[in-house]
Amino acid sequence: MVNPGSMGQEATSLELELAEESAALALGRALGRSLEAGAVVLLTGDLGAGKTTLTRGLAAGLGVDPAYVIASPTFTLLNIYPGRLELFHADLYRLSPAEADDLELLDQAAVGVLAVEWPERAGQPWPEQAVRVDLAHQGQGRRARISGPAAIVSRLAAEMAAEDKG
Repeated sequence: MVNPGSMGQEATSLELELAEESAALALGRALGRSLEAGAVVLLTGDLGAGKTTLTRGLAAGLGVDPAYVIASPTFTLLNIYPGRLELFHADLYRLSPAEADDLELLDQAAVGVLAVEWPERAGQPWPEQAVRVDLAHQGQGRRARISGPAAIVSRLAAEMAAEDKG
């Protein structure tokens, strides 16, 4: 279910029910197809909310070879996967704000797409044009709220509709 909501002139949001893991993967694939180089995706939610699952779908949408195992980089901090656009997958869960900022993630990921789990752990603010995906448990499934630049959210909604038809 897609419910557009307004966040102002330049930003918008979608709310989705993700009844099964396959829905989170589909959302990630559609999001990956909607992004361009330099995009930042901030993934928030409790442990087990589906951040890494969504990132697996994101990798598929960016054309990352399915042979890669997309896992949370909790201990490696940053994994890089080649695709149509490189995917830089970071996990800040175990870091202090200063340690997170020392990674200079925005500089490293300027040529690809940066997906950050636990972005609230960073000490410095994220770019205003970042796409934020807030995941929450809802019954047996999940709920996702995607917010960001209207152009990206509109492309995402179109990709989701195309995926539903396919």
